[in-house]
Amino acid sequence: MNFSRLRLHLPFSAEIWLFLIGAFGFGMGSAQLQLYLNFYLQALGIGAGMQGLLNALPAWTLVLAGLPAAALARRVSFARTIQLGSALSLLGLLGIALSTQPLTLILFGIVQGVGSTFLMVSTSPFMAAHSRPEERITLFSLQMALMTTAGFLGNLLGGQMPGLYAESFGGTPRDLEAIRSALLAGAALQVVGLLPVLWLRPGAQARGEGAKRRPVQDPRTMWRLLLPNLLVGVGAGLTIPYLNLFVEGKFGVPFAQLGTLFAWTSLATAVTVLIQPALVRRYGELKTILIVQGGSLPFLVMLGFAPSLLLVTAALFIRGALMNAAGPVYSAHAMARLSESDRGTYSALNSMMWNGGWALGSLISGGVRAALEFDAAFDLLFCGTVLLYAASVVAIYLGLYRTANAQNLAALRSGVD
Repeated sequence: MNFSRLRLHLPFSAEIWLFLIGAFGFGMGSAQLQLYLNFYLQALGIGAGMQGLLNALPAWTLVLAGLPAAALARRVSFARTIQLGSALSLLGLLGIALSTQPLTLILFGIVQGVGSTFLMVSTSPFMAAHSRPEERITLFSLQMALMTTAGFLGNLLGGQMPGLYAESFGGTPRDLEAIRSALLAGAALQVVGLLPVLWLRPGAQARGEGAKRRPVQDPRTMWRLLLPNLLVGVGAGLTIPYLNLFVEGKFGVPFAQLGTLFAWTSLATAVTVLIQPALVRRYGELKTILIVQGGSLPFLVMLGFAPSLLLVTAALFIRGALMNAAGPVYSAHAMARLSESDRGTYSALNSMMWNGGWALGSLISGGVRAALEFDAAFDLLFCGTVLLYAASVVAIYLGLYRTANAQNLAALRSGVD
């Protein structure tokens, strides 16, 4: 089927729209896994330490597979790598949903991690290769908004699945089979998402990149782009994978309400993401990132230490919306700052460092939660997250914003001379 004529009527290429539709289905399915993995492991009788390992496993897999995945993407194209990653991610989710033993959970966690690696290293370069420079802020923001909307719908659906299963087949929503039904529903949604992805075709630009591997052309700029995400990755790994356990354990929130809560958090992020292009036009890319991510820090403190569910809910909405909304702007900025040959390598290294940090944080979190009481453990973990997120904002200011301003000033002086 030839979709090229659709370019006459749509703001982006047909390849982009096929990718976005597929990513939406996968996002809905992934929301089920994120919402219920820890509860599923609890229902299997797996303790906090092993939960930390299994939460960290996909990220550690990405650390090991990131550069090979980038090399594969250069050789076979970003489109083909996205297709392979989608199939492996689906297989991993399905395997996790049907597993009952730690060994098989680890095996399918690795499969799911490899699939996620292929998707992460290919998504930004694929969108950059199939869009014009003036489209990219809007495109990256739209992609993020669609993914968070998918999270909204996925959480909304997922929050109801165990209850519907219990009503239909007996038992309670916390039973193993009831929770498994939500994971299987997520796998079904990913099957739907796989269909448009199969229609992706490599463009001439993507094929040309596969000829041979090029060295990094600007390592200093790449490191300055990577460091903030490494810090955020470690900080996020301490608490974000366990927000469902935190809210449920602190306030006794039932599954249906918990799913609705995280669903509306995703929707708040989607709305915030869509206003990012307007902020970029007014303040510029880096200043927008600093404003949005810096503004999220007080709400992160509120999320960890507020005494009421109402305040925690408000903080969850606002923090998630502000922190995550800067992601597409940062990605588009990185694609603009780096040469075409460095983009795939950056995506691989960025995913490796962020997920390596996430994995390290998850392992630390599992150990802390196993060693301390519930309240003391999460107090300590949220303090670590706040400090690392703040360090990331400082790194963006010193390494990117101030450096860019100095370069612009030097260019102006050179022009005057």
